[in-house]
Amino acid sequence: MTVQSNHPENPDRNPQEITLPGTSICPGIAIGQIHLLDVNIYIPQDPIDAEQISPEQERYTQAVDAAKQHLRNHVASMHSDSSIETQAIFEIHQAILADESFHDLVRNCIEQQGMCAEFCLNQEAQTVIAQFNDMRDPYLKSRGEDIRDLAQNLLAFLSGEPQGHQHPIQATDILVSRHLHSSEVIRIHQAQGLGFACESSALSSHAAILLKGFGIPSIGKIETLLASVDEGTPVILDGDRGILIANPSTQTVEEYKARTEAAAHRKAPTSPQPCTTSNGERIALRANIENPEQAKLMLAHGLEGIGLFRTEFLITPGGQVPSEEEQYVAYRSVVETAAGRRVNIRTFDIGGDKDMGLACRCTGRNPSLGIRGIRRHLMVDPDELRIQLRAILRASHGSDTALLIPMVTTLEEIAQTKQILSEVKQALRKEGVEFLDSIKLGVMIETPAAAIATRDILSMVDFINLGTNDLLQYFMAADRDNEQVVEYNDPTNPAFLWLLEFILAEAGKTGHEDDVAICGEIASNLEMIPRLLRMGYRSFSIAPVIADAFRTLCAEGSTK
Repeated sequence: MTVQSNHPENPDRNPQEITLPGTSICPGIAIGQIHLLDVNIYIPQDPIDAEQISPEQERYTQAVDAAKQHLRNHVASMHSDSSIETQAIFEIHQAILADESFHDLVRNCIEQQGMCAEFCLNQEAQTVIAQFNDMRDPYLKSRGEDIRDLAQNLLAFLSGEPQGHQHPIQATDILVSRHLHSSEVIRIHQAQGLGFACESSALSSHAAILLKGFGIPSIGKIETLLASVDEGTPVILDGDRGILIANPSTQTVEEYKARTEAAAHRKAPTSPQPCTTSNGERIALRANIENPEQAKLMLAHGLEGIGLFRTEFLITPGGQVPSEEEQYVAYRSVVETAAGRRVNIRTFDIGGDKDMGLACRCTGRNPSLGIRGIRRHLMVDPDELRIQLRAILRASHGSDTALLIPMVTTLEEIAQTKQILSEVKQALRKEGVEFLDSIKLGVMIETPAAAIATRDILSMVDFINLGTNDLLQYFMAADRDNEQVVEYNDPTNPAFLWLLEFILAEAGKTGHEDDVAICGEIASNLEMIPRLLRMGYRSFSIAPVIADAFRTLCAEGSTK
């Protein structure tokens, strides 16, 4: 949510107090001081003498070796961190550091242009980044940011700062960046930083999803952020209202301290907390999660279950799919944590913007329009689907578990999936394995084709979940992670609102409106919730951390 007020009505406030409006990514309040993540390192521009070329090349090689060793030590120190996302970042950086072809470009530049290592490293990195940015493949495009990370780390070692160019994150730090990158989110989470603010507008990116999953109070789309704050500036980050208050007055600080103390004294619920509107209508609230550990957030925020378990994050950074037994353990952990509450487990959604390592790459000129989601399983690797279905069915025994199929576009895909599911069930029966035979089957509505076929799809499955992140970007033909077209990914676009109303109306024609849920990021967008309620949506799967704000919005407004 955006807030424009700068408290002009109160003359007692500190005249230096500045309120910077932005858009909430994850609710919550943090009171601390600014720690800048974007730090520029001085790059000499003067040529070097001919006799300095060989020593300069050797200095660069030593910096690369030091960076490799530093990363190895860092990985070893993090061995107890089970985060798939963290492992992915480390593995990507290790692979890039091991790429001698890039390092040869830098050494050749030193020799041919007679410039220092810092200059040549920066020049070659910018060239490679530009090449990646021009690529259509989202997986390859995102590698440009990893090259940027690599260059910054190597520049730090070349400048004589072997521990990196940034000061350690303190427990009172609110991190600020121009960008919104997953690597930064992971770093903040590991260091237990208080909050995060950025200028980036890519608020439905995976980094934003991570911020919600980790429960880090955060704000994006603050246009003048870097120009308005300095290292150490005292700030209040209000993720509930989407504002950052720099140089807050004593009065403002006391007001926010009172709010945070009141929130801290609230006890975590022991059972699902009801969500109703002011006119008494019941709203179903479930959680989105990416790993088994996050299932605890569902309990902590009093949600009714797991509306979406994104299982692709169980795949290793190198693209290694977990075995049936490893998957079973992960799914059973979530089912047992849910303790009878509903759990919707989605099969691997790989492809497009979610290429889980080289072994799972989905290629083509436009991977988002190629082999991804259920297409990958049906067209490329049905055995992988069978293994996952076996693990989910085994884990579902004695529970309220359901299957979700991603990226459905045709009725034939549903029919093929149901046939494979039937075969897997038959095999388990022969083996004497117990499972939930009546397990429900749902599909993700993420393409205009699926949305238009809502009525036919609901005749074949038990429920549908609207994956509004993909549905919006496919409907508007605009990549949600591309900041150049991010303005097109506006969920308030009249045509998109019509589509949402159409889907629910189609479900209602056959009495299935209660079998429709919204699980995309707009379900966690507090500005969109009143609109969705007025349309008639009554089931949502959300980032757990926004549960209280969601309930408050519902209680304050009628759905009429």
